[in-house]
Amino acid sequence: MENNNSFNYFAYASNLKKSILEQRTGSKIQNYLQGRLLDYGFRFNVKNADGTARANIIVSESEDVFGAIYEIDNKYKETLLSTEPGYRLINVTIETETGNVPAFTFISDNDDENIYPSKDYLKSITEGAKEHKLPQEYLEFVVSMSK
Repeated sequence: MENNNSFNYFAYASNLKKSILEQRTGSKIQNYLQGRLLDYGFRFNVKNADGTARANIIVSESEDVFGAIYEIDNKYKETLLSTEPGYRLINVTIETETGNVPAFTFISDNDDENIYPSKDYLKSITEGAKEHKLPQEYLEFVVSMSK
């Protein structure tokens, strides 16, 4: 997917929803794949300015995170970074049906407990998960983490 003019971005939360990612970056997204990040776990442990939780990933050898890999033009990388305050980009390898794909994804060092996502934020994640046909069991797991 990736070439000299683009980068692969692994989305696992609200950016799973293609229309949200396009709105945030100002870019029309053309290529994407379903994928799985091995040895990381999904959490709602980053406190947003309004006190609600945002999604995050943590290193966890017994868990995996499902999501989508988007190919994004390099000129939108800084724009994407600016939409995720409190997070940083890391290099990861995503497992797909066609093999492993290098990508960037967001992670935060924050670890707030007993915070929960807003209904709208959770809805954007679940809609994105359905859009990319992520496993139903995983979708149920994400919803269970929000309570």
